[in-house]
Amino acid sequence: MKNNFIVLCTIAGLLISSASADGLKNSLTNMMNKKDTTPGMVDLSTLSVNGKPRPAPKAPVKTRSSKAVVAIVNGHRIIKKDADTYLAKRTNGQVKNFDLLPKKQRIRLVKEMSVADIASDKARKELTPQEKTAVLTRVWMQKEAKKINITDAQVKETYDMMTKRAAENNSTKPVPEFSAIKNNMKMQMTEKAIIGKLMNDVKISVINANMIAGSINDTYISIEDANNALNSVSKGKATWETVSDRDRKQVLQMIAPSKLIEASLKTDLSKIEKETALSNFWMQNKMMKTDVSDKALKNAYAKIEKASKRAKSKKKLPPFEQLKQTLRMQIAKEKVVADLMKSARIKLK
Repeated sequence: MKNNFIVLCTIAGLLISSASADGLKNSLTNMMNKKDTTPGMVDLSTLSVNGKPRPAPKAPVKTRSSKAVVAIVNGHRIIKKDADTYLAKRTNGQVKNFDLLPKKQRIRLVKEMSVADIASDKARKELTPQEKTAVLTRVWMQKEAKKINITDAQVKETYDMMTKRAAENNSTKPVPEFSAIKNNMKMQMTEKAIIGKLMNDVKISVINANMIAGSINDTYISIEDANNALNSVSKGKATWETVSDRDRKQVLQMIAPSKLIEASLKTDLSKIEKETALSNFWMQNKMMKTDVSDKALKNAYAKIEKASKRAKSKKKLPPFEQLKQTLRMQIAKEKVVADLMKSARIKLK
C-alpha cells in the first residue's frame, strides 16, 4: 500500500505541477529532432563529385563558457554550468546545453532555478531575528545529532533506572511502556549529549557592571538577557538585582547553551545551509497560510483518477481523504511559487 501511495502521489505532483519535467523534456526533444525547413541559399556543397556525394557539413553549435553568466534574476547571477546541470536533471540527460534552448524555454528554466534565491531574499527580509535563530538552531542541532550515536541499549538502561527510581519513591504516576517513549528518550539523551559537549570547558564569569551581567567564554551577557531568563523560570518573582551571586552564576549557566549555539551557527553552518533552511521555513509558513478550496482538491483528485484509468493501472487508488493533505500542500506550494515569481526581474544574457 505504501508503494501505491508513493506512486500515486508522484502522479499527483506531475499532474498538477505547472511546469512538469515530462512537458519540458518532450518539448525540448521535439525541438532537437525537428528538421529545418526554412528556405535559403542553394547549398552546392553536397553536389556529386565523381559519382560520390559529399557529406553535408555539420553546422557549428554556438555555446558559451561554463563560467559565463546566462541570466540575472533580482541581482542573483546564474552561470552556464549551473544552468546546464539543472537542465540535464530536468530532461533526464536528454538536453545538457542551456544555449540550445529557445528563448521561452530558457526563461522558463531560469524561473525554476531562481525560486530558491527569491524565497531566500523574502525570508531574509520578513523573518524576525528570533525566527531565524530558532530555525538555524534546529538545523544545527540536527547536524550535530548525526555525530552522536545513542544506542537502544543505552536508552533501555536509562529507562530501567527511571522505573526503579519511581518504585523507590512510591510514585503513583505510572511509567509508560518502553516502546512508547523510546524515541523521545533517545532524542532527549542526544540533546543532552550535544549540550554536554558544548558546555565542556566553558568559562562563565559574573561581572554585574555597566549593564553587563557576565560573560560566557568571549560573549558578554546583558543584564536584560539575564532578567528575561529569570522571569521565565521564576514567573516574574526574581530579578538579577535580587538574587545572590551563586544564583547569578546559575542563571548564566542556564543561558550558556543558547549563547554557545548562536556562536556555533556562525562557524558550523555554511551560507548555503543557512539560506536553504530559512527559505524552506519561509515557504512552509506561506504554504500553511495559503487557502486551497475543496473544489481545487477534488479537481486534482479527479485528474489522478483519470490518469489511473487511462494507464489501466491495476493498483487501487487511495481514497480522496487519504490524499487530501498531500494535494493541499502541493497546490499551496504552486500558489506560493506563482505569487513569488511575480516579483522576479529576469534578464537573459
